[in-house]
Amino acid sequence: MEMSPRWFPVRLTSTPGRVDVIGGTGNGWAGLLTTVAGPLLTNGQAIVVAGFSQQAVGRELAWLAASHGIAVNRSDLPGQLAHADLGQGFSPAELAESLAAAISTMRPSDADISLRHTDVELLRTVLDCLEGPFTAARLAAGLTVLLRGGDGDSTRTLSDRENIALSSAIDDVGKSERVQEELRFLRGMLDLLSQAEAARAPVPDPTNWWRAGQLTFLVCDDFVERRKDLTDRIVFHRLLHHLRKGRFAGGSGLLVVVGADHLGRDALEYMARHARTAGVRLVVFLEHLREDIQDTVGGSDSATVLMRLGNSREAAAAAAYIGHEYKFLVNQVTQQSGSTVTDGRSSSYGEQAGSTHTSGTGLDSSSSTSLSKSWQDSTNTSLALSTTAGSTASRLYEFTVEPTQLQTMPATAFLLVEGAAHGRRVVHGDCSPIATGWDQVSDEPLMADGHG
Repeated sequence: MEMSPRWFPVRLTSTPGRVDVIGGTGNGWAGLLTTVAGPLLTNGQAIVVAGFSQQAVGRELAWLAASHGIAVNRSDLPGQLAHADLGQGFSPAELAESLAAAISTMRPSDADISLRHTDVELLRTVLDCLEGPFTAARLAAGLTVLLRGGDGDSTRTLSDRENIALSSAIDDVGKSERVQEELRFLRGMLDLLSQAEAARAPVPDPTNWWRAGQLTFLVCDDFVERRKDLTDRIVFHRLLHHLRKGRFAGGSGLLVVVGADHLGRDALEYMARHARTAGVRLVVFLEHLREDIQDTVGGSDSATVLMRLGNSREAAAAAAYIGHEYKFLVNQVTQQSGSTVTDGRSSSYGEQAGSTHTSGTGLDSSSSTSLSKSWQDSTNTSLALSTTAGSTASRLYEFTVEPTQLQTMPATAFLLVEGAAHGRRVVHGDCSPIATGWDQVSDEPLMADGHG
C-alpha cells in the first residue's frame, strides 16, 4: 500500500518584501540559498548575491545555474573594484554621498555625526577638481594634494590641470585640525583600497548586475581585514544607490546580502526600505542575533528564518521572539491499591430424645423411646481487591520552542516565523538540497491548517 507523504514544501503564505535569516552555518546558508533561489532562477528571474561572509555559500547555487544554462556573473572584490571607475553610474555629488556613507559606518556608533558631512564636502571638492576616471588611487591622490598642498608623488598621478584646480581649493576646505584629520583618514581608506591586487577584469557596470535570468555574485574577500571591511560597505552602498535610483527591475528578482552583521541596523533598515519601494525582495543573512538587530526582527512586511544559534543568549532571545504558548503539564500522579481477605469457620451440634407410651383396655398397651443427634461444620472465605488511580495537571505558559532546541538544530534545519492571515505561523523545515530525493515527499505544500 502506498504510504502518505511526510514531507511537504514550505511556502510563504504572506508576500514579505524582506526575509531575515538569523543564525546558521556556512553549509546551512548554502543549502537555504540553493533551495530558495534555485526555483527563481529557473523561472527567469534575476538574482544578485552580495557575499560578505567569506564563506562559499553560493557554490551549489552557481553549479545549479550552470547546469540549467543560466548565466553566472562573478565579481571578485576588492580586486575588481580597486582600479575601476567608482563614478560609473554616479554623479559626482552622488558618489561623494555614497563613499562618505560607506566610510561613516566604519566609525563607532557614538562618533560625531557631523564627520560624515565633512567627508562629503571633502570628497565633493576632490571630485569637482578631477576629470575622471574616479579610481581609488586618483581620489587618494587628490586628497593628498589638499592635505600637503601639492607636494609629493601624488601630483604625478594627476594631470597638471587637476593639480592646479586642487591647489586652488585648499583655502576653501581650510586647514583646521579637524579638516586635516579627516583628509588623512579619507586618504588612508582610499589608498588602502587602491593597493588591492588588481583582478584580471574590472568590476562590471552595476546596472549590468541585474539582468533577467542571470545570477550575479559579488564576492568580497581579502586578507587585509580593514580593506575587506571597506569593500563590503562600498559595495553595499552601491547596491543601495541603484535601489534608490530605481535601476533594478521591480518585482523581477531577488537581492541577497550574506553576512551583513557588521553593516549595522540603520544601513540594513535603509536598504530594506528602498528595496520595498523598488519592488525587489531582499534576503539578509545574519550570523548573530545581536541586541541592535533584535529591534528590527519581525518588522512590518518581513518574515524571519531562524537557524542554529549556538550562543545561549541569542537562542533565548530567538525563543522569546518565536513566542510562548499554554501547555498542560501533568505534575502529580497517584495510584492506590488494596485487598481484603475474610476467612471464617462455624460448627454446630444438636441432640434430641423423646419417649411415647400408649395404653388401652385389656392387654393393648405400647411404649416407644427415640433419640437423635446432629453435627454441622461450615467454612467460608472472601477476597476483595480495590485500585484507585488519579493525576493532577497544571497549565503553564512556556516557550513554544525551547532555547536548547535552537542551539542543537541540524545545520540545514530552520524555523520559519511569519505573519499569516490566520495568525502567526511557525513552521519547522529542512533546506537540504537533497531533500527532494527523500522518501514520501509531496509536490504540494500542506496548507489546510496554515502549516507546511
